[in-house]
Amino acid sequence: MSGKTTLRGILRDLVRQPDLLFAMIIFLGFLVLCSLQVAVRFVLTLPLTWTEELTSALVIWMTFLGIIAVQRRDSQIRVELLDSLLPPLPLAIVYGLFDIAVLACLVAIVIGGWTTLEETAYQQTPALGIPLNVLIAVTPLAAAAMSIFVLRNAFRRLRRALGGGS
Repeated sequence: MSGKTTLRGILRDLVRQPDLLFAMIIFLGFLVLCSLQVAVRFVLTLPLTWTEELTSALVIWMTFLGIIAVQRRDSQIRVELLDSLLPPLPLAIVYGLFDIAVLACLVAIVIGGWTTLEETAYQQTPALGIPLNVLIAVTPLAAAAMSIFVLRNAFRRLRRALGGGS
């Protein structure tokens, strides 16, 4: 290719990255709902409560899907100074310690999220009557997915540091 991004290439990338695809679809829905909300409220002077509730839910899901995508790519914030100061193996060990701390937090989120799902099993949102668990479920699900990617990324870094390639 000549460096140009084609529609076919973009679609292929999105199919390979379903978390980003769903986040983009949710973002488009968010934009449509916000536009509808503004138009109806200021043009027709008729506020819609359900759009606010649904846009809040979409933002929550979009955020967690984005976090999964960042973790999958291993492109979260890093201490770049360490990258330039440390050789590969000590760097992998330091990042491994970071990964252990992240995993501990993610496990706590999965456990706490599961408990919260059990406690809110019968609650619904006021305007749409959506089960609250539909909104909350993304938290433990995202934490579980992120845990898998943290482990995968840690093993890849360690393998590279030991000279095993990518």
